[in-house]
Amino acid sequence: MDGPLITAWTIRIALLALLASVLIGMIRPWWPVSVAARRALWTLGCVVFLSHIAAGMHFYHEWDHGQAYEDTAQQTYQTLGVRFGGGIYVNHLMAIVWGGDVLWWWIAPKAYAARSPRWDQAIIGFFLFIAFNGLVVFKEGPLRIAGMIGFSGIAIIGLVLWLLAPTGRRLETLEP
Repeated sequence: MDGPLITAWTIRIALLALLASVLIGMIRPWWPVSVAARRALWTLGCVVFLSHIAAGMHFYHEWDHGQAYEDTAQQTYQTLGVRFGGGIYVNHLMAIVWGGDVLWWWIAPKAYAARSPRWDQAIIGFFLFIAFNGLVVFKEGPLRIAGMIGFSGIAIIGLVLWLLAPTGRRLETLEP
């Protein structure tokens, strides 16, 4: 098995599932899309993201969290000039938040659907911030360019859909 390939493709698939789920949520007010399809993509993204973390720990860090912290600190230093390994904890937080959100959606779908759209906006904003850093800040070459194009597209689509929404529905554009 090719560890770097597995690690790279698990995050790519997770981000594609995340993006597809977010886009479905954004277009739902105008185009009825199955909530089950969005939930399936959200769940797939979470499971594959957890697989990405496991692959990284296995293939790169030999299940040694201290080593993962040090590698993160080194990457941050090389990219930003600051030695900081705390980004590893941000990934853990993302895994916990995403996993909890998936569980909530499966265990109590009515309560999940009734929650404030601001909850979704906060979670998705956090995830997109992490993805932006992973794709644009910490990558180089074609992946960085693809990340910039992708995030520009998301921003444009989000802005257009938000502007098209009636004022009272603007907070609902990311509703589950």
